[in-house]
Formats: sequence, C-alpha cells, structure tokens
Amino acid sequence: MLTRRAAVVFGVADLLTAVLVVFGVFVALPARFWPVDVAAGTLASLDVASAAGLLAGTAWGPRVAAASAVAFLAVGLALVSALALTASWLSGVYGPVGRGGAVILVLVAALAVPYLVVMPAVKLMWTWPPRKAS
Repeated sequence: MLTRRAAVVFGVADLLTAVLVVFGVFVALPARFWPVDVAAGTLASLDVASAAGLLAGTAWGPRVAAASAVAFLAVGLALVSALALTASWLSGVYGPVGRGGAVILVLVAALAVPYLVVMPAVKLMWTWPPRKAS
C-alpha cells in the first residue's frame, strides 16, 4: 500500500513526466509521425490520470499508476533498445561518420532512461499490489 507521501511524490513525478513527454514530442520534434504522436499522447494521458488518482488519494489511483508504469516501461525499453541497436548499426556500417550519429542516439537514450525506464520500474515496484500470504 502506498503511503500518502509516496503517493504525492509519484503523483508530482507523473505530472512532470507527462509534461516532459508532451514537450519532447509535440514541441521539440521537428516532424510529425503519427505512431509517435499517438504513443506520446497515450502515455501523457495515462500519467495525468495516474497523477490525478494518486494526488486525490482515490482507491483507483495505485492501479492506474501501475498500469501507467507498465506502459511507460514497455515503451521506454523498446525505445532504448531501438536507439542502442540503431547506434551500433550506424557506427558499424558508416565507420567514423556514423559514430557522430551514434553519439547523438546514445545521448538521447541516456536522457530517456531515467524517465522511461528507471522511474516506471520504481513506481511499478511501489504500486504493485502485495501478494497474499499463503
């Protein structure tokens, strides 16, 4: 069960992550690509709903937070894996020229890991319902 302090911390973190995802996709990306837009919109909506439930102290808040964490973790792991594979391919195929692009992709992956992998994993561990003792 979440303590009130943990619920507030995760609720505020969810709001900040939703703002970062919306800013990163809808403001910082120069081109629109509908799968990225749909994923970002869905993730931001899940995070806002999670934050609302956690900050309001509702009974459904931890369940929505866990669902949001699972979605963020899945997208985050897929993104970081795709970036790592693409960086290694660029570096291997294009040699010294590809290493510049690989460095940029590694930097983007390093920036995504705390918000799309680490925080959702911690939130999932914290909000997952405890197992019943047998």
